[in-house]
Amino acid sequence: MSEGAASYAGVRFDMTRGPFQMYGASPWYATIGIGTPPQPIKFALDSGTNIVWSTSTLCGPTGCQHYGGSQFNYSASTSFRFIDRTRRKYGFGPWGDMWVETGADVLRTPDGRTSPVQFYLSAQYSGAQFNSIDWDGGIGIPSGTAYVQPGNSFIVQDMMNSGAISPGSPFVSFSWDQSSKVGNCIIGGYDPDAFDPAGGIFVPWAEYTKFQGVGYIWTTPMQSYAVGDKVLAQATSATPYWFSLDSGSSQFKGDDDLMNETLALVGPSASGPPVIIKLGQPGAPSIGTLTVTPPMYNAVIQTGPGKGALISQFQPLGLPGLALVGSTLMDWCYTIFEYAVSGSPGRYTLAPRGMWIFNKKNGSKVVSAGATEQWDGAPRPVLEMAGEPPVPQATPIVRPGRPLPQQS
Repeated sequence: MSEGAASYAGVRFDMTRGPFQMYGASPWYATIGIGTPPQPIKFALDSGTNIVWSTSTLCGPTGCQHYGGSQFNYSASTSFRFIDRTRRKYGFGPWGDMWVETGADVLRTPDGRTSPVQFYLSAQYSGAQFNSIDWDGGIGIPSGTAYVQPGNSFIVQDMMNSGAISPGSPFVSFSWDQSSKVGNCIIGGYDPDAFDPAGGIFVPWAEYTKFQGVGYIWTTPMQSYAVGDKVLAQATSATPYWFSLDSGSSQFKGDDDLMNETLALVGPSASGPPVIIKLGQPGAPSIGTLTVTPPMYNAVIQTGPGKGALISQFQPLGLPGLALVGSTLMDWCYTIFEYAVSGSPGRYTLAPRGMWIFNKKNGSKVVSAGATEQWDGAPRPVLEMAGEPPVPQATPIVRPGRPLPQQS
């Protein structure tokens, strides 16, 4: 079969939806083997971070309590080695802190391959919120090579350079079904039967600049944000706003005023107003509209603190001008993150191109298209780089809300 015909297939990671909990982390995870012999660890596939990490036996038998419940036992893996035993603090903002050491091992992908990985091994948590995490660790899917945290692997790039996925298919796609609690993430591909290509939009990546060092999140310009008929944010050239999809989150997070005003207007109530988001550059024709209704943004806490309570999923996080959301929206849409690829075999580097947001086939109409690029599933070209410059490295990053490396 030609590369073009097979380019959409990629490597599929089956995902499970754990119980919804109150602290804003995604309930979705994939169980992936790490080490030799492989140990099953629950990983979030996380477009909102630029690291790979796992809870580990550095925590001891009673440390690092979390709902996911597993620890990577580095001493039981014959392929593991430590890279840096210096213990450093990695901050999760309002969640608390995690202390980590750095190691290397292999991941076992569902197609039977092994992929080398450098990652953080958690040694300690500080903060009761960790108790509610449905997963044991996270695999970052940052916006590009330049934004990867030093000392950590970039799984998408590594899979491309090893030949596991095609450079002509630089996609990471998510399909989650809340009712069945079954979903998937395809790295290097998409499922052409899962979405309506005519019922979607393409939003080009634009770096969020209101907080330094968070270019690894997937953001795009947001024209306006309204709750029912009340417009809470209207972008101008002098006052920009951004929208982000974060597969490691559940609820809406971001700008304090936007989130607090939304909470005051929506309830929680089954008859509350919709949240209406228009995407595109200020003053330009709208790319499209996302309509988030009460069945999407309201949820009952299924376990842990607040069990049984109905909450509206909006959380202020001190991120000015940003509306970031995860499974609250992604459960109802089909989403594809697309990279632009440069380089040559074994030396590919990735940069963010943008995000596709589609209505699911036979699903709710969440997306209304405007002046948008039309979906074309043909293989993407690889861009040439004169002189094959070295892969750029990110500087250490400090980030609010969800994982923020704080070296100490």
